[in-house]
Formats: sequence, C-alpha cells, structure tokens
Amino acid sequence: MANVRCLYKLIRLQKILLPLNATSSRLAPMQPRPLTFLIARSYGKDEKAANLEDFRAREEQRERERDAADKAAEQAAQKQAGGGGGLGATGSESKDDAKQAKVDAIRAKILDAALQHVPQQGWTRQAIILGAEESGYPSVVHGMFPEGGFALVSHFNGKCNAQLVESLQQMTNGGKQEVEDPLDFLVQAVRQRLEMVTPYKTHWPQAMALLAQPQHAPTALAQVLTLVDDICYYSGDRSVDFGWYTRRVGLATIMKMTELYFLQDKSPGHAQTWEFLKSRMDEAVQLQMMLSQTEGMTHTFQRSFNSAFITARNILGLGYNRN
Repeated sequence: MANVRCLYKLIRLQKILLPLNATSSRLAPMQPRPLTFLIARSYGKDEKAANLEDFRAREEQRERERDAADKAAEQAAQKQAGGGGGLGATGSESKDDAKQAKVDAIRAKILDAALQHVPQQGWTRQAIILGAEESGYPSVVHGMFPEGGFALVSHFNGKCNAQLVESLQQMTNGGKQEVEDPLDFLVQAVRQRLEMVTPYKTHWPQAMALLAQPQHAPTALAQVLTLVDDICYYSGDRSVDFGWYTRRVGLATIMKMTELYFLQDKSPGHAQTWEFLKSRMDEAVQLQMMLSQTEGMTHTFQRSFNSAFITARNILGLGYNRN
C-alpha cells in the first residue's frame, strides 16, 4: 500500500515538472554561435548590397538605352515628316504670301486708276469705284477698301513719299554722298513733296480732314514721321543727340505749316509758298542756335521733344535705325 502511494506521488510530481521543463527550455539563454556564423552573415549582407547596386546600374543603363532609342525614333519620324509636312507648311505660307501679294497688286492698280478721278470726284468711294471699273473690275470690288476715301489718300501719300525717297537716294548716292548745303536740301525736299499735291489741290482739304480722323491718325502720323526722318537722313543728319529730335519735329511742323499756306496761296507757281518755306527754315535754324546757347532751356525742350517723339514712335511701332 505504501508503494502505491509513493508511485502515485511520483506521477503527480512528473505532471508538475514537465510544463516547467518546457517553459525553462524556451526561456533558456541562447547558446553562443561560432564566429563563422557572423562572418557568413556579413558576407551575405555585402553580397546582397552588391547585387542591388548591380541591379540598379543595369536598370539605369536600360533606361538610358530606351531613351536613346526613343529619341532616335522621334528624330527619324520628324525627319521623315519634314520631307512632306514641313514643305507643306512652307508651301501653304508661300501660297498665302502669293495670295496677299496678288490682292495688294489689285488694290494698288485700282487706287492708281482712282487717282485720275479725284479732281472730279474728290477723295471718295465713288472715285475708287470708277477706278475699279476702269481697271476691268466690277464696281462691287470697292468692298476691298472698307476705309473708304482714306485708302485713296493713304495710297497717294505712300506713293509720293516713296517717289521722294527714291529721288533723294539718287541725289545723294544712297546717302553716301555728302550734301553741300543741308538747309537748301531740306527746303527743296519739302517743296518737291508739296508739288506732288498740286494736281489735287482743290480737294486736298478733304484729304487732310480724312487724315485727321482719330481712326486714321496712327497711319497718317506714321507716314509723316517716316518721311521727315528720310529727308533728314539723306540731308546728312546722323546725329544721336538732342538735335535728332528737334530737326525731325521741327521739320514736320514746318511741313504742315507750309502745307496750310500752300492751300491758300494763289501766287504764280506758288512762289509765296516757297518763300514762306524758306523763311520758316531760317527761323528754325536760328531757334536751334538760340537753344544751344541756353543750357537750361535746352534741357527743357529736350525732355519735351524726347517724350513726345519717343511716345509717338513707340505707339506706332516705328524704328529709325539705319545701317
């Protein structure tokens, strides 16, 4: 009986000790590993990093190769398209330019013919209609001139200015020949330009009224400023100082004053007009000499002329640089 009780106690003790042994085995400290384990682990890490760097390098190289291939394909496509599309665009622009040139030629032809009817019809749309019919075009073609009579005036001024510039170029060998008497050159240039108005003197006040309208002022002012600059340039004026502005503004003012005097002059050959022109030119020279001797007044006029002339030039988008 005693042996049975001892056996029973041993079984109970075994049941208690077994869980404890399992727990103690889990909580037991790790056994030290050999040094070769650490060496192998470090080597594996370095090898993994090296493999990653190689992978990145390969991918970057592939990406560069793809970019190069795409760029080459794009350039080849553009080159191929340039053989057809580029020429097509250029051809389209050439066609547009040719079409515009044709329209401009028709307009010039009609306006040239219309000038013959100005003495009877004035600077009117009716003169343009007659010019179109005379040129072989139907009367409805006057729709090409929405600005009406101003188109005729502007065409006349542009044509006369071009003729005067051509004459000045011939007189000065394209601006290379020095002018002996610049003042007389200016007088003769203004006179030559005003004499072109003589056949249309009766209706010229109507033309001046059209030029003075606000919607036409930019074009009219541009033609005047360009003309006076051409005259001053071929007279030998290469100044870049205060005199550049005073001569051009002064010449434009004298031209307009003489133009008004010209309309009222009934003397033979407009002799009084040319005398008036010569007197105004002499006064302008004397005024410039007086201003050059008065420093304070010179600066005041300089600021005024600079502001007025530069503002007008910038608004109109005009350039006066000559090579």
